Amino acid sequence: MKYLADEVEPIRTFLNAPYEPDPAAVSTPYSFIGVPFGPPYHATDLTLCAGGADEVRQESFRQSDALNWDNYDFDIDDALFPDNICTVTDMGTLPNDFRDPDDIWDSGIETFSALVDRGIVPLVVGAFDSIPPIIGAAFRDETINVLQIDSHLDFRHERYGVTRGFSSPMRRLREYPWVKDIVQVGLRAAGSARPSDVKDAIAAGNRLVTAADLHEMGPRTLLDSLPEEGRWLITIDCDGLDTSIAPAVGARELGGLTFHEVRTLVAGLARQNRVASLVFTEYQPALDIQHITAQTIERLMINVIGNQRAPKRGTLRESGE
Repeated sequence: MKYLADEVEPIRTFLNAPYEPDPAAVSTPYSFIGVPFGPPYHATDLTLCAGGADEVRQESFRQSDALNWDNYDFDIDDALFPDNICTVTDMGTLPNDFRDPDDIWDSGIETFSALVDRGIVPLVVGAFDSIPPIIGAAFRDETINVLQIDSHLDFRHERYGVTRGFSSPMRRLREYPWVKDIVQVGLRAAGSARPSDVKDAIAAGNRLVTAADLHEMGPRTLLDSLPEEGRWLITIDCDGLDTSIAPAVGARELGGLTFHEVRTLVAGLARQNRVASLVFTEYQPALDIQHITAQTIERLMINVIGNQRAPKRGTLRESGE
């Protein structure tokens, strides 16, 4: 028996997209999927973020103009779906057994591999920050890079004897031979990392960019400095964002990335057709304020969908504004 049920159709789908739980039946360029559980340290890790994907779905309904996505969107210099043809499939919630961390890991890799092998870009709202390696494992036949936005390093080998928990995803991703560059952005304050973990991350070749560094240099400078080869798995721990746009986190730290800064990075890579997946973690809906965090996630996903693989028909971008 699995907890959740094998198929849980959402009441609202993301952007009013068609619902299809079978990855083999998805035919759109993008798939939206909720991953409610990651390998945990404590039982509470299994509940705090579980409803995040549903709240983002609901926010996309609240923000829509009667579910009309053919209006002009200034973030993408066009309508999101200019021909009213939806390019996203909502796959609902990933079923797995929260009592079995190995099942969470293995069933997740199976699902995401089925999508990635067919060229589909997963858009994920997940649990705690232990799920990015599950998604990264699906790219075993492609050399990819990782852009992490997070206030914490997440490079511990283990905590409490657990090696797949939310203090370790960047170390697990670094162990994949198909992962080339890892750029960690937004680091600030103190987390679970020890001085030795920072040294290990640097020695492994990771590039560490503090939030203060990003604020000073500007997001365009960072974007232009990213390696030019390979697609990017973008993983955003919501506590890497400024609390003004992402208050719904359990580990708030002042001075995170602004919406403009994150959007510049995400949309910039999308315009280069280089986003392999966009993943959000550690969004706790019960802590949200007027759905601000859900709206931030929704808008950043729209910036990928609307800017990647789309002709640049707008005049604003051509004029450099």
